[in-house]
Amino acid sequence: MIHSKIALYNMPMTNLKENDLVELLYQGKAGALTVASELLTDYNIGCQALGQDPVFTIKSIPDSVEDAIMEWNIPDSIANLDLNVYFAEKVKTLDEAVRVAEELALYRERKMEPMLRFMIYLVSVMKENKIVWGVGRGSSVSSFLLYLAGLHSVNSVKYNLDIKEFIR
Repeated sequence: MIHSKIALYNMPMTNLKENDLVELLYQGKAGALTVASELLTDYNIGCQALGQDPVFTIKSIPDSVEDAIMEWNIPDSIANLDLNVYFAEKVKTLDEAVRVAEELALYRERKMEPMLRFMIYLVSVMKENKIVWGVGRGSSVSSFLLYLAGLHSVNSVKYNLDIKEFIR
């Protein structure tokens, strides 16, 4: 059984046939996949014929960012969090306060406040569950707000990193 998992992991996706994909989905070995809706329909019909509950379902993609935000499952306390207050309580210097104001304006301009709230929630969940995460990666380290939220540990004000590297 172990060797078959390794073989499946190493198998290029181009070698998979529809029946193989359904088998992988059914066994839970494929991870998150996007497949043709017809394939999932066939899978659901097969489950119904066998009297089994389907594990996978067809999920539509939201039409807009606003619709997607409505589907985020975060506590109301974070969904309604006043970001001005949250970040104002974390700043220590005037330079940091100016940077927070500039970044919040950029996040708002790009309608990224829900993502910022989700990152705050994600960090709280990781801390509560003692999940270890890295010090930071890529352009996200140029966001001082993400630093203050605890997502990474690179102080972009201290190292004079430009937020535009993240917001592009």
